[in-house]
Amino acid sequence: MVLIRIMVVCLFMAACSSEPENLRVWTPEDHAHPPEAQIDPNRVPQQERPDLTVGELLWQRNCARCHGTDGQGGREAEINFTSPEWQDGIDDATIARTIAAGKPPTMPAFAELLTPEQIGELVNHLRTLQAR
Repeated sequence: MVLIRIMVVCLFMAACSSEPENLRVWTPEDHAHPPEAQIDPNRVPQQERPDLTVGELLWQRNCARCHGTDGQGGREAEINFTSPEWQDGIDDATIARTIAAGKPPTMPAFAELLTPEQIGELVNHLRTLQAR
């Protein structure tokens, strides 16, 4: 009888786990292969061009699907990086820290996926978006 009670308690505790089943942790694979439901084919570049800068290429591969190819925002993130108010209201170090650390729960951290130099290239690319 005691064994049955212990088993029932164990089953109850397992069923009441504090972690939801649908909670997902971002992985490097998520960046390379996002779920099809999260991709807007009109916002993702269809081809890579050899004339792209490192920052532009990193943007297309890691940022464009959420922030739009032009940086004016997308379905997942509405920040308009071309806005003079946004550009003047943030410094390069803050942009780099945000890219590295992410903004949970919607923006993943890129510190383990990109080198500091690559993050710097993304910051430089973000600064060029205002002129467009």
